[in-house]
Amino acid sequence: MRKPLAACLAFSLLGGAAAFAGTVYIPVPDPVGSTGSLHAMQIWITNSSTAQQPYTATYLAAESDGTKRPTKSTDTPVAAGRTTLLANVGVRGQAGLLEIDASAQTSFTARLINSSPSGQVTYSLVPVISSDNLFAAGGTAIVQGLRRDAATGDVSGLGIVNLAQQAAQCEVKAFHADGSQIGPTVSLSFKPLSLRFFSDSFGLLGEQTLADARFRVSCNQPFYAYATVFLKNTSQLVFVEPSATGASTLTVPGGGGTQPPPSAGSVVYSVPGLFHTATTQKPKEQREIALDHDLSLKRLVLDMDFVPSAWNLAKIPGNHAIFWFYRDKFRSNTIGNVNAFGPSKFTFKAAQNINLPPGATTQKEAGISWELGKKYHVRYTYDAEHGTVTAELSTGGAIVKTLQYDSTAPNHVLTVPAHGLTIEFGHYADQEGPEVASYGWMYMDLRIEMVPY
Repeated sequence: MRKPLAACLAFSLLGGAAAFAGTVYIPVPDPVGSTGSLHAMQIWITNSSTAQQPYTATYLAAESDGTKRPTKSTDTPVAAGRTTLLANVGVRGQAGLLEIDASAQTSFTARLINSSPSGQVTYSLVPVISSDNLFAAGGTAIVQGLRRDAATGDVSGLGIVNLAQQAAQCEVKAFHADGSQIGPTVSLSFKPLSLRFFSDSFGLLGEQTLADARFRVSCNQPFYAYATVFLKNTSQLVFVEPSATGASTLTVPGGGGTQPPPSAGSVVYSVPGLFHTATTQKPKEQREIALDHDLSLKRLVLDMDFVPSAWNLAKIPGNHAIFWFYRDKFRSNTIGNVNAFGPSKFTFKAAQNINLPPGATTQKEAGISWELGKKYHVRYTYDAEHGTVTAELSTGGAIVKTLQYDSTAPNHVLTVPAHGLTIEFGHYADQEGPEVASYGWMYMDLRIEMVPY
């Protein structure tokens, strides 16, 4: 993609109304369209606390370095329990971002008023971008249901926001409804904390008329992507949010319930939502679980979801990591090592080696017909009290495989040092043995409960 044709339209997406802590970003369109339409931004800011709360609003022009501020923004107070309206945000001839820094008791909703040259008025919700809905580095956003019609003048735009305070690289692919790619894969560079907006994205790719198209965006820094459809007949900007996926943890009736409440005294570590998508730039995710004191556990239960995307055929059968969970490092410290094997084997395998001599493990492995693109749930229970380990694999609320073997924690106590635990998701491409990188695999909704004696 080239730079946008003088951003004549604007942008984008679903508005948020939950209370956010810290900073949020709202895409701001050009207030005047090329057809003479007008697009007026309205932002409602509510202070739900019992004391006055200030907010700071800063406008960041598209394609600018958002970490460099020409002037310091001033605080605006909002009285306790009151709502204030921030209107007419935007700069003619450009798209931008509005940064709002506020307290956790402040909530935001953004709306655009579209006025056609003939006086017809329509309304559209605008996205509020926060830590709740951003995409992690290496993640993938899909925005779909897009169109371009040369006869009517309808066009679709694409906006990408680099939310990191450092430069970023993003990869963009466009597709027809039949899955065929539109043009080549495009690599884009981003300044720190910046928006790039392409007001007629498919036109830039040489497409004159198409329907039900989509964009796939991935970046090496935290980001957000959205799309727009400009309906020339009414001058309305219809905002398109990133698509939801089957990785949702909601279930159909009878398909499983929510997590039970933690046991008394338990230590719980959780990472909700999608936290890792394996890419060539970042094939492995590693997380440290810090504690403030040693633990003597009778039971540890790990729950997580994952979606296998494709088999890596660099080694056959390749070992694709679901998770490796350990204290300290390597020998005698693996609480759980759970993997999926691909073509020529197709198995589900789990192992542990707590306090065992070098090379020794207890483990189980079983054949399974993996379905790529389907969400699976793993529940891994290290029951030191009763001397068992259980790895349960389910999908759609139905258990498809259960592995059980002996735990080896001495005296039926799984000890965890105060400096904590480490968990990894995915392998590197150059690891020895059967391990392969799991490109495109998604890992989400991690929860670890540690139950002490």
